[in-house]
Amino acid sequence: MSNFKLSATLEGHEQDVKALVSPFNDTIVSASRDSTVKVWTKNNGVWSSKVNFTSTGFVNALTFDAKENLVISGGQDKLINITDLFSSGVDAKYVLIGHESNVCSLDASDDEIISGSWDSTAKVWENNQEKYTLSGHNASVWDVKILGGNRYLTSSADRTVKLWEGSKEIKSFIGHSDVVRGLALLPDGSGFASTSNDGTVRISDFEGNLIRTLVGHESFVYSIKFLSNGDIVTSGEDRTVRIWRNGQAIQVITLPSISVWTVSVLPNDDIVTGGSDSVVRIFTRDETRFASKEEIEEFQKSVQGSSINSQTVDDSKTVGPEALDLPGNKEGQVIMVKTLQGIVEAHQWSEGKWNKIGEVVGASSSDKKKVHNGEKWDFVFDVDVKDGAPPLKLPYNSNENPYTAATRFLEANELPTSYTEEVVNFITSNTQGVNINQASDVHNPYVDQKVKVVPHTEYLGFTSNNAGPLFKGIQKFNLDEKTFSDDQLSKIEKSLSSNDLKFLLSVATTIIDSWKKPLPGYDLLRLIISKIGNPAPSTLNDVINKGLNTSDPAIYFMTLRLLSNVFSNKTWGETLATDSKTISTVVNHVAFDITSEPKHTVNISNALSTVLLNYSVYASKYKSTNVAEKIVKVVKEASSKITSVSSEAAYRLSISYGNLIYTKRNLKNSEFEQFKKVILNSHTEQRFLDALSDIEEL
Repeated sequence: MSNFKLSATLEGHEQDVKALVSPFNDTIVSASRDSTVKVWTKNNGVWSSKVNFTSTGFVNALTFDAKENLVISGGQDKLINITDLFSSGVDAKYVLIGHESNVCSLDASDDEIISGSWDSTAKVWENNQEKYTLSGHNASVWDVKILGGNRYLTSSADRTVKLWEGSKEIKSFIGHSDVVRGLALLPDGSGFASTSNDGTVRISDFEGNLIRTLVGHESFVYSIKFLSNGDIVTSGEDRTVRIWRNGQAIQVITLPSISVWTVSVLPNDDIVTGGSDSVVRIFTRDETRFASKEEIEEFQKSVQGSSINSQTVDDSKTVGPEALDLPGNKEGQVIMVKTLQGIVEAHQWSEGKWNKIGEVVGASSSDKKKVHNGEKWDFVFDVDVKDGAPPLKLPYNSNENPYTAATRFLEANELPTSYTEEVVNFITSNTQGVNINQASDVHNPYVDQKVKVVPHTEYLGFTSNNAGPLFKGIQKFNLDEKTFSDDQLSKIEKSLSSNDLKFLLSVATTIIDSWKKPLPGYDLLRLIISKIGNPAPSTLNDVINKGLNTSDPAIYFMTLRLLSNVFSNKTWGETLATDSKTISTVVNHVAFDITSEPKHTVNISNALSTVLLNYSVYASKYKSTNVAEKIVKVVKEASSKITSVSSEAAYRLSISYGNLIYTKRNLKNSEFEQFKKVILNSHTEQRFLDALSDIEEL
């Protein structure tokens, strides 16, 4: 059987292609971050497209109702929109309402639809009515499958796969060490395959027995499908689509796309791909459907012309051009070849030969930096490359927190803050796990030279400027509250752009004090608090106390974000955050029952861990043993609640504990040993090992 080759290139989307379904050999449906669902049809050998549906936000999930020829899509607007396959209107035929966050996965069978969401739930719908809510995951539900017989399968960012009968969880499958992104049912119905951010594919039966693990992807594995002969097709963050047989990769196709988000399979077994370069591509084994020689050469050139950041290449592992005369060890193997001209090229072993898949650009030595917007950076990544348009630039320094870099990138490009964790994971993956690594300005003779990350000395915050959505929220709630006139609303909108801090502070205070739903006020205060000069808002302590005492989880985590940002106010932030009243509020009111609010679990975990990290930074900066003794109790209490919820939160808690021990050595006791066990039971990534190793050296 021949290898897959390019069959067609379908261009038309303006942003990432996030989901695909392929109902017929001549019909493909694609969903994109450009807010559209497109239907592609093939007539007389030529593919063309039309917009089937336009959403108000990113469209991230698709499925198809073959019985009724309906396209089912979901995305950022939290809705499930159902349209006729060949309609071209902007209005959905049916709309399913129920999720409280982004809809990121869909499946359909007979009269049922199942949806997964960032709200940590899956929902089963029958005849367009909600039938079940599947609650049990502690993070986003990334994929969903209908098994039949009232049984369902879900996978989640909480690293588990769950089997359900009706709305009852009957089994939880563990094994992946990171987010579980995709699911595919085995053709014989005996089990399933799952893909993960840990870079592996696990094949399991429904009893929980691991049948096989597929190892080969070099980064996150996003999508998986089966061919009719049982071969497996996967795609991921390493620019590749891989075809597997009997546990081995038999072909690796490299694309000129940073993220290959999705794969689909046509009834004729052609493979369809969608990625971050906005392009849909079709690959086939049938020679009669191969693209022209010119098209294939153009595709190969685009792959060969891909840029690879020099910082990700270890010069000690480059080889000379003579290595290209030797066969590769396995399908998909990549080597870095330094040419006689000194250029470093990436070559991949595929189809029995070495193929160039990119060229290393930028400085070759670690002491040279890249310049972006007039500043020097260790890394400047190309993100979301588009034909004919420059890529988005993601700058990053090795000694900064990836979360800070992610927030800066999202703000600069006006992207939703909901992508923060995704960007953080991308940075971590592409910098070989470089994370919080700030050098301390204070020399400590007790710290061995092997220390890498402790103490951390910079405050972290939540600084995303979501002015547009924030203003819309104020407008919406003001319809009921009737607090602000049209002229005042107009002034609020202008002030969000001009940073009229005094006026915005009065708006935030009014909302918090008088509205039944004061969340926009807390969010507005979070946005401006680090910029407000003397004097500090007189009611701020009361606002924080009120927010941490609330039973509303959204107000709770927004208050924590607000408090995190207080530390960054260079005029009075440290003083207010660490006065006895504020610390007492934090110590006494962080016992929020996180598990009772699954849709807010990650937000609360990340916000709480950031507050505690900032207190630990203060303690280590000023050698405040008083603050250290109070905050370490909260760190220990929080670890039992949020360690398994969010890897980033668990890491921040680890760094917090390290900072506190750095401040007061006798805090490294039996309780720390218990904390370490809790962390390592859930997280064995290198960054955790480095952090805990640092703490052991203190």
